[in-house]
Amino acid sequence: MRELVFNVTAEHDGKQAYHYLRYCQNFSYALIVKMRHTENSLLMDGVPIRTIDRIKAGSVLRAYIPESESFFTPNPELEITILHEDEDIVVFDKPVRMPVHPSKNHQTDTVANYCAARYGNAKFHVVGRLDMDTSGIIVIGRHSHAAAVLTKNGGEKEYIAIVEGVLKESSGIIDAPIDDSDPAVHKSFIAETGQPSVTEYETIATNGVLTAVRVRPKTGRTHQIRVHFAYIGHPLCGDELYGGSLEHIDRQALHRSRMVFEHPISKAVLGFESPLPPDMQKLLDEIRKTEAEKEVIFP
Repeated sequence: MRELVFNVTAEHDGKQAYHYLRYCQNFSYALIVKMRHTENSLLMDGVPIRTIDRIKAGSVLRAYIPESESFFTPNPELEITILHEDEDIVVFDKPVRMPVHPSKNHQTDTVANYCAARYGNAKFHVVGRLDMDTSGIIVIGRHSHAAAVLTKNGGEKEYIAIVEGVLKESSGIIDAPIDDSDPAVHKSFIAETGQPSVTEYETIATNGVLTAVRVRPKTGRTHQIRVHFAYIGHPLCGDELYGGSLEHIDRQALHRSRMVFEHPISKAVLGFESPLPPDMQKLLDEIRKTEAEKEVIFP
C-alpha cells in the first residue's frame, strides 16, 4: 500500500478532504470511493478522518492507496530493459513482439507476466500502451493514482516510423478523425464519426522508395500513426493490417523513441530515449546509403 504525504498549506485550510484530494491532488473519484471503504486510509496528524471532514493548514495529511491484486502468471525468464524505476512508476524499453497484456495466444510472454514476476501480485497500470509489434518506451503506474495523473497530464511522445513512398511534403500535420468504435473490425479507420486526431511528422531520410519520419502524435487514438499514414497513401512498412508491404521488414516499422513527462508524485520532469531496434536500424541504414548522414535519435 503506497503512502502519500501532503503538507496542508494555508490556501487549502478548511477544505473538505474529498475536495482537496480530488481537485488539488488529482485523485480519481473511484480511488476516493475505494479509500472510503478501506480502514485508516486517510489520516490527518496521525488521526483517521473521513473524506467529508475538513483539513487544517499546517496539518500533515497521509493518504494510503489501496490496490487490487493482479492474477497474471509470473514469468521470471522474461527480460525487459528498465529505464527508470521507483515506488510510483516504471519505465520500460519494450522489445518487439512482446504484448503488454496476456491474450489467447500469449499467456505468459507479456509485460504483465514480467511485472508479476518482478513486483508480485500488485496490479499494474499501463499508461499509453504499445501494440505487440511496436517497440520502445512504455510507462507503468505502480498504483492507480500514479496512472491516473499520468493519463491526465499526458506528456510528449515521439516515434520513429518508416513508411512506403516519398511524402509530398518533408514535414506536415495529418488532421483526420479516427473511429475505433467497432470491435468486430479489429482496426481503426478515418471517419467523420471519429474522434479528433492530429499527427505531426518530419522526414529524417528517404531513398525514393521508403521514408523514415519522426512522428509526434498530438492525440492518442488507437493505431493513430498507422491509420494516419495509411490514410495519406504511405502505410508503414510491414504493416499488413493497414496496407503495408512485408518486403522490407516483417512487422510495422514503428518505434517509440522518446518520452518526456512530469512525474505523477514528485512533479520532476523526466525524459527518456530508446535507440532503434536492429531490424529498423538496418532498414534506416539502407535508406541512408543514398543520403548524407543525419541524426536519428534526439540529441
